Amino acid sequence: MQFVICYYEDEKFDRFYPVTILRPVYTLRAGIVPLFRRGERYFPDAEVCLSARDQISPLLVETFRDHPVNIIKRGDCDILFINGRIRDYGDLAEAVSEARLSTVFTRQGQTVAVLFKKHLLIEIPLLATQREYQQLYETEHDHFAPAQTEATLYDYCWEIMADIEREITADFAHLRPGMTTRDDVILQDGAIVVNRDDVYFDSGVEVRPGAVIDASGGPVFIGCNSRIEAHTAVIGPCYIGPNSVVLAGRIAASSIGHTCRVGGEVEESIFHCYVNKYHAGFIGHSYIAPWVNFGAMTTNSDLKNNYSNIRVSINDRAVDTGSIKVGSFVGDHTKFGIGTLLNTGINIGVCCNILGGTLIADKEVPSFRWGSSEKYEQYHFDKAIETVRRSVARRNCSLSDREIDLLRAVANGAMSKEGAMEFRQAVTSG
Repeated sequence: MQFVICYYEDEKFDRFYPVTILRPVYTLRAGIVPLFRRGERYFPDAEVCLSARDQISPLLVETFRDHPVNIIKRGDCDILFINGRIRDYGDLAEAVSEARLSTVFTRQGQTVAVLFKKHLLIEIPLLATQREYQQLYETEHDHFAPAQTEATLYDYCWEIMADIEREITADFAHLRPGMTTRDDVILQDGAIVVNRDDVYFDSGVEVRPGAVIDASGGPVFIGCNSRIEAHTAVIGPCYIGPNSVVLAGRIAASSIGHTCRVGGEVEESIFHCYVNKYHAGFIGHSYIAPWVNFGAMTTNSDLKNNYSNIRVSINDRAVDTGSIKVGSFVGDHTKFGIGTLLNTGINIGVCCNILGGTLIADKEVPSFRWGSSEKYEQYHFDKAIETVRRSVARRNCSLSDREIDLLRAVANGAMSKEGAMEFRQAVTSG
């Protein structure tokens, strides 16, 4: 069945702060591809569009040019809205294919997906915004059949990190039919590859003497033009994105995005992209947003000495993670001085400058702060943006007007939920 899928943000996106301050949840990554692209496994023929908050949609357009943002082109087909927090698809694909009525699919009181059958869309333009579908749903709410689904949703960011090994393995298996042998991969003498059948080197990869790529515990995918330096161990399941450099360290069960520089020890963590951790130090069980820079010997704690559950503060609200292993959540463009020590379960916002040589004992540091646990000052917007411009220029990138506007809104405390969708559960079958 041909139809259009629209991944949308609901009002719980801020549970994933700080990494969703500048992006939707469904663009985060647990494995090799963004969360929304996992739908290709279950709906391979569907066209995909994206729905996002008004403030972040211009930046989303720049990042994902292959997908319409906040515009839905429906044609003569059904439209399926999928909550961008979807974790496991369960029986959703089968249930959608069997549905004969417009249906709202829920799990434990939360809306997972909403199917608009084409006969209900007569009044909707062929090109429409997500608001028009929201309004139609609110008007015709009682004509949507309720259905329970086995599909589940992410509730917090640490749940994404908990799925790293599973999702890298699943993404690898899904992508494997399209993986072709590359002629320009350089495996220098002395490089060691264990379980070669579960290792994929994309075009232009170079692995230097003394490096170990070990896929005995799960697959390893190394993206194009990446370099694995000597004295490095990459332990699967693991993903290293394009144009990244890994050097003199141990990277295990982690998803490293494109254009990262990674050294030291990284375990069960996600580096979104453009992360710089070039020196020794440990980062574990963490989600790190783009353009974060770790000074030498920066290290986080991901386990309490008494092995009790870790609590994380999100928007000044303490949440029990239910896990004894949780590290750090760090927002875009934040920098750490040398020798910084990060407390267990710490949450640090966008554009912070954290001074080194001390323990950051806070549970939550707001965006645009300069200092340490001893004293924080407001990081002046113009000075922060000057630093941001310099750091992105080092990777031959530039800061767009859209991102500057969005960062200014963050600095001014003017972020809004406008544009997030909320589908309430249908109460009758019509």
